[in-house]
Amino acid sequence: MNYSKDNVYIFGHKSPDTDTIASAVSYAYLKQQTGTPGAKAYRLGDINQETEFALNYFGVDTPELLEDVKQRVEDLEVYEPQTVKESDPVKTAWDIMRHGEGSRLVPITCENGKLKGIIGMADVTEIFMEAEGSDISRHEILYSNLIKILDGKHFGGEYKYPTVEGRVYVGGLPKDSRVCDKDIIICGNIEYAWKMYYEHDFGCIILTGGLEPKGFEGAKCAIVCVDAVAFTAVKLITQAISVRSLMNTENISTFYPHSYVDTLLDTMKNKRYRNFPVVNMDGTLMGILSRRHVMRVAGKKVIMVDHNERSQSIDGLDQAEIIEIIDHHRLADIQTDAPLYSRIEPVGCTCTIIYKMYRENGVEIPKPMAGMMLSAILSDTLSFSSPTCTSQDKAAAEALSEIAGVDIDDYGKEMFRAGTNLDKMSVEQMLNTDIKKFSFGKVNAYVAQINVMDFEGLMAREQEILTEMDKFYEANNCELLVFMVTDIVRNGSELFAAGSGRQLAEVAFGMEEGASRVFLPDVVSRKSQIIPKLTRAGVS
Repeated sequence: MNYSKDNVYIFGHKSPDTDTIASAVSYAYLKQQTGTPGAKAYRLGDINQETEFALNYFGVDTPELLEDVKQRVEDLEVYEPQTVKESDPVKTAWDIMRHGEGSRLVPITCENGKLKGIIGMADVTEIFMEAEGSDISRHEILYSNLIKILDGKHFGGEYKYPTVEGRVYVGGLPKDSRVCDKDIIICGNIEYAWKMYYEHDFGCIILTGGLEPKGFEGAKCAIVCVDAVAFTAVKLITQAISVRSLMNTENISTFYPHSYVDTLLDTMKNKRYRNFPVVNMDGTLMGILSRRHVMRVAGKKVIMVDHNERSQSIDGLDQAEIIEIIDHHRLADIQTDAPLYSRIEPVGCTCTIIYKMYRENGVEIPKPMAGMMLSAILSDTLSFSSPTCTSQDKAAAEALSEIAGVDIDDYGKEMFRAGTNLDKMSVEQMLNTDIKKFSFGKVNAYVAQINVMDFEGLMAREQEILTEMDKFYEANNCELLVFMVTDIVRNGSELFAAGSGRQLAEVAFGMEEGASRVFLPDVVSRKSQIIPKLTRAGVS
């Protein structure tokens, strides 16, 4: 499996903006430099144009998309597979079950490693309980396996068939028996063995108890000598049965490395087996999974940056172990089972906090990391014009611009120009560029924001915006959708509201009843100027 308990997943919210991506990337690098080599940055959604510009400008790879942090089979430390071939004697499987780790189930594989079938302890013990060695004709026994299991020595002659085709007689021959060269007899008396040899056409005579094979020179059939007494030899014959005769090839419960652990339990509790094969998509055996593995699985270690609300975070977060939160938003609804490191500061950007952490840890900031953190600060503070901007944000940006080798004003304008080019974007894409989910009292809501420099051009699409907003809140089972179109040039935002809970926007921002939008001068921050007012309106 590729999973390691040392992996640490670092990510922001589901609608990643520049601060989200830059925080994940720069904090992952910091963690790697300070003793966490398994730290890696991820994204939870598509990046926007502004973020793509910053990544390309500073030569930073786009983080890998992470769909969830649910526990998967690949996260478990499964048993290394001990396998048998279908032509092997069942004793081989039995020895694995007795001595191998977690091997109450043994997989049967083809030469190419693909799973052919399975055999469980119950299958083997059932055949071992069969009373008579002569009652095995319904099972396949390779002749070579039989001799190997008996630790027999060939004295002369040969058995003409690769498998035991006839019956196996023990000690004596029943009256009126018809013997052919497919049959085998086990004898512990040399005189009786001679009688059987001269009067019948057996294919093989097995002499037990260490009998000397005198009188069988030039044998017309196989003569085999074994040290075991007849009783023991009979019991050993059962162990020579081919795995093929007992293995299960139908309705095998197999799991894939990407299978979710929480879906396995129902399957496991309804099966007779306690262990289950893990295969990849082409059927190649990867390991053996037991119920014990599932019960003791540990959650993935995650670090949340630029958010601390479950509704904005990744699926399966309840199955993960949150070890850190680095954020600059309000404290929300994250609860953990154990203490964690949390750093939430009232600054304009998460990357401002991470910049300080680089300095506190004495880690040199590479140019690409400096460029990404600078981009995040400029984006979140709208080049220092947002009311959320602090002196710490400005100081961090100035220091980072020197390391990144760019002019703050020139680079900021170029980045915003790239990020606000909406010509090729659909309204649906605009809504999903930077959208977050909130709860205001009993109202479930989404608040989306997009920055523009060509406000008039976007407003020509007003009816398209309203239509798409109606589709969104109906499809996403929420009562309110707020779309915040922030005009960088006018330093204000046009606020659209849709849904049955739009009265919250009317109360919070003085929208006229029935109006679809309102312009809010000097309002550019969702975090400090929109969310607090909606929160108060939701509890009033």
